[in-house]
Amino acid sequence: MFGLRIPRLLRTVAFRYALVYALLFSTAVAGLGIFTYLSSFGAVAREADRALESEINSYRTIFLNRGLNDLRIAVAKQSQGLEDQFYLLVSPEGRVIAGNLTGVPEAAVGAEGAFEFVYERYIGEADERRAERRTARGVWARFPDAPRYAPAAALLIARDIGEREDLRARLRDSVIYASVATAVLGMIVGLVFSRSLLRKVDAINATAAEIRSGDLASRVATVGDGDELDRLAENINGMLDQIERLMTGMRQVSDNVAHDLRSPLTRIRSRLEGALSHPEAEMCDVVKDTIDDVDRMLGVFNALLAIARIESGEGGRDVENVDAPAALEELAELYEPAAREAGFALTVSAERGLTTRASRTLLSQAVSNLIDNALKYAEGGTRIILSVEKRGEGVLVAVADDGPGVPEAERKRIFDRFVRLESSRTSPGSGLGLSLVAAIARAYEARVEIEDGLGSGAQRGVKIGLVFRPGRVDRPRTQ
Repeated sequence: MFGLRIPRLLRTVAFRYALVYALLFSTAVAGLGIFTYLSSFGAVAREADRALESEINSYRTIFLNRGLNDLRIAVAKQSQGLEDQFYLLVSPEGRVIAGNLTGVPEAAVGAEGAFEFVYERYIGEADERRAERRTARGVWARFPDAPRYAPAAALLIARDIGEREDLRARLRDSVIYASVATAVLGMIVGLVFSRSLLRKVDAINATAAEIRSGDLASRVATVGDGDELDRLAENINGMLDQIERLMTGMRQVSDNVAHDLRSPLTRIRSRLEGALSHPEAEMCDVVKDTIDDVDRMLGVFNALLAIARIESGEGGRDVENVDAPAALEELAELYEPAAREAGFALTVSAERGLTTRASRTLLSQAVSNLIDNALKYAEGGTRIILSVEKRGEGVLVAVADDGPGVPEAERKRIFDRFVRLESSRTSPGSGLGLSLVAAIARAYEARVEIEDGLGSGAQRGVKIGLVFRPGRVDRPRTQ
């Protein structure tokens, strides 16, 4: 049925569990059969033995009260015309006195209590009669000499138990067959489950092999059952998406770092060569310009390191209840002089009592980057508003301006590393500010939202925010 893959199927965990369950069920079936036998056939056998003992006692009473002759008459009368009930009254010497047995069964010699013996019974018509071996169960009663009557005697009473034995044999066979069938069925189910499991595991292994060979776009197919393997496949695919995103980011970083750092390094080299060739040059200006270029390069590296630390999970481990309105008011006070100098009115619009589950430091860093972005690119605008509000089940922390805004086609791209919408890149900046904001959002499972800002028309502005999980409310303790 399963071809050459059966040996491998037998080594799967699913088959082992199925085999264990099959053995347990087989044992349970066998135990149920034994219990059924003991509670039915065992009880019937004990009841039959008690009936034989009771009948023996009645004949003992006849012997003791009326003597051997009356006992003989009673046994002879009782045994006439019976085929499945047997009576045998014998003298101490073994001579048959009365009954429907021709002699003492061999199994009865020396027996104590109940015993079983085999006898032959003829069945069928006269010309087709045949002997049938049957089983009977009987008891002995040896009567002592009585003072008034002589001599002593022994009485055997037995009943045919062939039908009961046949039924017991059928029950025994049924229990054995049921136990074996349960074990076989369990093994078949284990093989089927193992085959299904192997098919899914093989798909995961094949995908892993493709990824190891360099195909990062390969993904594990899901069946849609929603079982553990489907969830495992979804988690693996999510992990692969993250790896691919990081690899793409690394390639972009390499390209953009080469582009963004080549210009300042070239300027520094030219400036230093000029200073060497013209000793009379103003060294202070040369050093100042060189320091500015080095600071910009350090800013790029620091931003990259910050993003790497956050995406590695280092930042997401620090979680607390952050009073978002208070944090925004502190940032507004810090940035207000720079905003006023740039021609913006910086205000805060926040619903009181809203808290977020995040790190206060990283939340402040994300909002600071959004403020810096607004100060750099909201050309022609006059307003920047920091806001905190309820947004669905979460809390939205946002920065809005009334500048030229961001085209809808570019709104997802601005969170990539080194992305700046101006192609000339003449304004200062590295294109990493919003990437850091996106990294902080991923660290705290927040959602980034971007929509139109405070203006309209060509100066509609942009509003960028993060929707964090709400903080827990600390209820006061009662005394």
